[in-house]
Formats: sequence, C-alpha cells, structure tokens
Amino acid sequence: MPPAATTDLLTAKRKDLLSLSNQKQSLELEVNAIISELTAPITITTDDANTTTTAPPIGIDTPLVDSEGYPRSDIDVYRARTLRKRFHEIKTDYKVLEGRIERGLLELTALRDASSDDNSSEANKLESMSLSKTNKVDEAEEIKARLAPKPKPKFDPITGKWVVKSWDGSVAGVENGVTRKFEDLTHSSEGALASIAVTGGSGRVESSGVNSSGAQQQQQGSSTSSQQGSSSTTTEQRSTPTIQTIALTPFAVIDQVFPNSPSQEAGIQEGDLLLRFGTVTADNHSGFNSIKRAIVTELSLASANEASISIAVRRTTAMLGGVAEMIRTEMFDLRPRPWAGQGLLGCHLQEYNE
Repeated sequence: MPPAATTDLLTAKRKDLLSLSNQKQSLELEVNAIISELTAPITITTDDANTTTTAPPIGIDTPLVDSEGYPRSDIDVYRARTLRKRFHEIKTDYKVLEGRIERGLLELTALRDASSDDNSSEANKLESMSLSKTNKVDEAEEIKARLAPKPKPKFDPITGKWVVKSWDGSVAGVENGVTRKFEDLTHSSEGALASIAVTGGSGRVESSGVNSSGAQQQQQGSSTSSQQGSSSTTTEQRSTPTIQTIALTPFAVIDQVFPNSPSQEAGIQEGDLLLRFGTVTADNHSGFNSIKRAIVTELSLASANEASISIAVRRTTAMLGGVAEMIRTEMFDLRPRPWAGQGLLGCHLQEYNE
C-alpha cells in the first residue's frame, strides 16, 4: 500500500476512535442522568400547594406496584418504564462501543506497523528510540538475556533503594539506571541496614534516607558499651529517617505479568498494588467497575496518541531472609502496544481490598 494511503487510513482510524470515545462519554452522561432520576426521592405537592411530602424513589429494579398489586400512585409509571428501558439499552450499547474501541485500537496498531514497512518517515521517527536500543545486541542474545535467571537485588546507595538487574546489565527501576551497571553496585549488609527503618517491631521496613553519620554513631555507641562491659541497657543514638509517603489508596493488584510484555519491560512485577493509572485513582472514581472503564479510556487515548501512561505502584520486598519487608512506591512509564500475547499491556489486574 502506498505510504500516502496508509497515512490517510491512520488519520481516519484515529478520527473514528475519537468519535467512538465521544459516543462513549455521551452514553455515560446519559446513564448517570437516568440513574439520578430513578434514585432521587419524589416530592409530592398537595392540591392547595401549601404542603409537600416525600415519596420513595422510582428505583432501578424495584416493583412499580404497591403491596396490593396496583400501580404505584406516587410515580409516573410510564415514565419509569421508559427510563428503565433506556437504561438497559445504554448498557448494551456501551458494551458494543467498548468492543469497537478495542478492535479499532488493534487495527490502528496494525496500520502503524504497515506504515513502518513502507519506510514511512513518520513511523521511522516514532520507532527510532526503540530501534536504537534493540540494534545494539543480536535478537537471539537479547531473548537469551531476558530469560536468564536474575541475581538477587542490591542496595543502591545513590538512590537509597533496592534495585534489580535489567536484561542488558543496567540498573532497573531508578532514574538514569540505563547508564549504570548493576555489577558496579556494592552489596553491603551494613549499608543495607543503615538505609532502612524497622517500624513497630512488626518486621516491616520502609525505604528511607538515613545518613551515614547516624550509622557511625550507632557503631561507636555499641563499641563503647562493649569495652566497658556494662550490663545495663545502652540507649542507641540513631538519626531520624525521612520516610516519603504518597497519600494514594491501592485499588487493584497486579496478579500476573507475562514475559516479554510491555508491562514487564517497564519494570512492573506481580504483587504490585496499583495506586494510580494515568489520571485514574481510587479517590476520583467510585467502585472498581468505574475504575476499569476509566482505565480502558486511558488506554484508548494513549494508544490513539501513541503516548505513554504514567502509573504508580506500591511494592513490598522481602528482606533479611524473610524477617522483614520493605515497602516503597515506584513510578513507571508504560506504553500500550501490541506484542506476542493478548492485549496491549501484558498484565492482569484484579480488585484489591485492604
């Protein structure tokens, strides 16, 4: 297919996806208005207009007859049936729209791939960053490196975090980690213990910024008490760690991450608790179904605009042979794209309840 024709199809497909997204938003607004009317209490004004009474709402699926089997006299039964009928129609149309959007995203991705095969200058620019990285090593060596067993995490004294080795030997999960070598990190147990703070004796620790002077004071105090041979308890002098917290509530747990998927390449791991997905948080949405719909919308917009999605997760890592745990918040940039498996992310979410 000529490059110009492929570009026209890409433009038309993007417009179609944006149109479907607008239709989806219109249905959401309409169904919210219907639910509001069906669940709002009914105000009844008497004939003299001096007094008013409040009747129960129409309800979404409550009976429209009274206890004796007669139609309710406090509501417009015809209006109630019309609203309920439209409510169920919207639910069906909404599912159809979601399916069309998903198929459209896959078609858009296929068109972009076809455009790159035609040596389109625009597609070459978009893929230049990923090509510059994959061209450094042979494809077979890269696959072998990704599937090879990973060494144990090491403590990074620069960022104050425990980090893991990436497939290319760099440091994963930290800023500018691609420019550093995992083998160059020193794995010192003393430095590790000086960089974490045990909380409440429960065996949980959180990443912190303890400075080296506090560790030196603790070692000096321990050495002095040992030389004096005192049997009394020595008060330990420790520097107060600074613990950074993010006031976000986890709403989903990542219970599966597929190998060689966009999620795995971004650094996401099984067991991560999802705090934020783009603009979606537990605080700006009510219920997990609403969150799932918002995530689908984020994916649609990101894929249509060929953009990445910023996500935040809470990660728990076992330490000291399982005696303690380190809890920290990680940030990732995840770009939805097709891969060898299903979907655009390569991970599975389920609702999380604390």
